[in-house]
Amino acid sequence: MRGMLAASVTPRRPGESGPDLGALLEIVDFLCRAGVDGTVLFGSTGEFPLFETEDRARAVSLAVKRSRCPTYANVSHSMLDGAIRLAEEAASAGAAGVLVMPPIYYRYDQETIREFMLRFLEAVGRWIPAYLYNIPAFTSAIEAPTAAELLTAGFSGIKDSSGSLEYVRTLLESPAARGKAILSGSELLCAQARPFGAAGTVSGIAACIPELLVALERAVAAADAASTESLLVRVREFLAWHEQFPVPMAIKEAAHIRRITPAEHAVPLGREKARAMEEFRAWFREWHKVVIRECGADCFSHR
Repeated sequence: MRGMLAASVTPRRPGESGPDLGALLEIVDFLCRAGVDGTVLFGSTGEFPLFETEDRARAVSLAVKRSRCPTYANVSHSMLDGAIRLAEEAASAGAAGVLVMPPIYYRYDQETIREFMLRFLEAVGRWIPAYLYNIPAFTSAIEAPTAAELLTAGFSGIKDSSGSLEYVRTLLESPAARGKAILSGSELLCAQARPFGAAGTVSGIAACIPELLVALERAVAAADAASTESLLVRVREFLAWHEQFPVPMAIKEAAHIRRITPAEHAVPLGREKARAMEEFRAWFREWHKVVIRECGADCFSHR
């Protein structure tokens, strides 16, 4: 798990609860053509709590068969059995790896998280690489000492979405990180974490404008400081809008504008936010064209 990976959105049709499988396969095609180093399905950007276990498993299976780049699946669940089942299905489908959060919704102490993760690893670790997924904004945090213990126990790496460079550095400086993939879920930490040995970034923004994040990854890898900072300016511009709305509404709207996916949201916006979303749509329609030109991307049908 290395480089710039796109955390995909999960399309839905109006009035339907399951994923739009045809649209999802088109998203996979789009992201692979854009040059990402892999895709992550049913993460936070992919709104995994909205979907039934069976639907998630089937979608991952089809996407893995379709994809021309490595496909990873977030198998997080409220129950250990559910996470194991999803991981087993992903392994059977040929996924490159699975990510797992602490059990969602309720808060758990570190000892309970450790036990959950060790049992998960024991059940699926021999079949597929398993990665920790730390995202304290949405579920219990995996504290750095706990993460180090679990990496030593056999997890292949971690995606950290805490947004803390200190957390990433602490892990990278630990003996537990040797031979492990330590990735950030923050686009803004892409350049800062790499000199310390980070393996890459898992980006939600890449779901709607992968050209920008692929260009950023290449600039960071080439140690091109001027290009890196110029691209980060564009990332910050998008994030300034993204942070005004519930996750991942701005990303889905942007993807819809680019005809990548339907913009079906699970929750309606209030009046003020709906007006702000109209302003975002108008801004993004012009902004993304400029960014694609700046990134030197070849145009194709989705633009």
